[in-house]
Amino acid sequence: MEETFTAGIRPGGLTEGREIRILICHILSEIGEPMSFDEMTEAILEDGTANYFEFADALAELRETACVLPIKTDSGINVYTVTEKGRSAAKALEGDLPLSVREKSAKSAKNIIQRRRIEKENLVSITKTEDGFMIHIRVTDIGTDLMDLSLFMPTREQALAVKEKFLSDPAGTYMGVLETLAGKF
Repeated sequence: MEETFTAGIRPGGLTEGREIRILICHILSEIGEPMSFDEMTEAILEDGTANYFEFADALAELRETACVLPIKTDSGINVYTVTEKGRSAAKALEGDLPLSVREKSAKSAKNIIQRRRIEKENLVSITKTEDGFMIHIRVTDIGTDLMDLSLFMPTREQALAVKEKFLSDPAGTYMGVLETLAGKF
């Protein structure tokens, strides 16, 4: 039977709280902007780098030692930012972590941050209708929205697939719709 502190961790993953604390500070230093608990959890646990409970304990210890600070965004979301103390510790101790772990987790965190930006700038909602689902896609801009589109999809799975396809390349989707409807300029 797998022990709690190693459950779900891939071979080569992190099992010590010290390593996980270094990784958290490294990720926050590397991406240069705050992350929510859920975003950090996804970045670190996504590929089995660490165990959820060990991760949560490590983050709590970093808060207690003032290596990371919780802050509330204007929209009311709790996020964490690395302090200079945490940044210095991550830099001094980063060699204690395998390069592949540091790179993979930092890349995952950057992808999560990019996805957050895309979702903020491109609004997608799915609404149940009597005979299927409506997916509403809106590409926002500083002034007038660039695109506001609603599509009917017979199943929720199809609506979710459209949402994911759109969010994976909003600019490409916009250009494709524009080319289809207006031709090449």
